[in-house]
Amino acid sequence: MTHIPPRKDQVEDKERRFYVCAPSSIYLQLQQEAIQRGTDLWTLGGSVLRAWLEAGCPNFGKQAKHPEKPSSPPPSSSPLAHKKGGAQ
Repeated sequence: MTHIPPRKDQVEDKERRFYVCAPSSIYLQLQQEAIQRGTDLWTLGGSVLRAWLEAGCPNFGKQAKHPEKPSSPPPSSSPLAHKKGGAQ
């Protein structure tokens, strides 16, 4: 019978390669960008993912949803705006 190994205090943080899925056009753009930066696609992709994680996984780009603008302006902070018969 196999058992669950105990956790280690020190674990080596090895570099690993893994697959991601993207359209061919994105793959080609990343490949070209890696060449322009003097690196390979794997290293560039890892750097981008690391930076995104370190930034707290922000939403950005075309998929980011922007809050809708309100249809009416926000209420005035002027005390005169709240008095009856105020600005005329």
